[in-house]
Amino acid sequence: MMPDQPTSPSGGEPLLDYSPKHPVQRNYASGGAVAFCAYCGAPLDPFFYFCLRCSTPYKTMEMVTGSVRPTPLTDGERIKRMAPHTWTVFWTYAWVLIGCAVVTIPWQLATGPSPVLYFVSTLAILVTTVIFACIHWRPLAAQLKTIGFLKWEAWAGVGALVPLLMVNFSIHLAVKYFVPKAAQDPSEGLPLLVGVLIFCVFPAVTEEIAFRGLLQYWLEVSLTPWKALLLGAALCAGMHFSVVSFPYLFCVGATLALVRRRTGSLYPGMLIHFLHNFVVIAAFPLLDTLVPRF
Repeated sequence: MMPDQPTSPSGGEPLLDYSPKHPVQRNYASGGAVAFCAYCGAPLDPFFYFCLRCSTPYKTMEMVTGSVRPTPLTDGERIKRMAPHTWTVFWTYAWVLIGCAVVTIPWQLATGPSPVLYFVSTLAILVTTVIFACIHWRPLAAQLKTIGFLKWEAWAGVGALVPLLMVNFSIHLAVKYFVPKAAQDPSEGLPLLVGVLIFCVFPAVTEEIAFRGLLQYWLEVSLTPWKALLLGAALCAGMHFSVVSFPYLFCVGATLALVRRRTGSLYPGMLIHFLHNFVVIAAFPLLDTLVPRF
């Protein structure tokens, strides 16, 4: 049986609040502001949004707790929270390369430009990549199990090499004309097989595992796909420490990142990377002989 309901000061019908958010009765006869549940008539505790006797809500939770909205995270905070290994891996590679350059400076000063720096840095990057691959094997496993060559995006990436290499050769000619010493081929004087291993095979494998397999994977977890692609390409280009080549390397990195995202595999990117570097060290010297000297 329902308890006695409060009435208006004139003694008429009970005062009911028919608002769906506030199904309550209010007692105005006592001169206070006591509210009663419209369903069971029990007094309502203002610290709760529901009746403690029958659990009928009489106001929204926001009216009790206030409107609490989480502060949106910046992209940097999202990377730090959702992909904490990103910057550790990136800066480890950066310091490894810087250390290799510092160690080989005396050799470079004594003998002039030589492949020694590339050999030392390639070996150091290879060891670093093996260590990181063992530590973070889980995100790499699926990307290495997927072949990826059955998707047309893989071969579209191979086709994209043609315009990219044309731009690269144009930059090469410009640098060779204005700064001849800077255009010296680092693989010059090396046996072809050794040059292919140092400048084509090892970079293709290690850089795809590091930048596309780990860094881009983590960036895609914490950022939108396009932000992850662009930031990953910028990190890849910056790791080469070349201001002049940065725009071109950024385009190459973005192409490799897009191929990896579309195919879900690292192998197409490794093939594209290998072909790119192979053309640079094998075909560019031959093309140089066909270009008239100014």
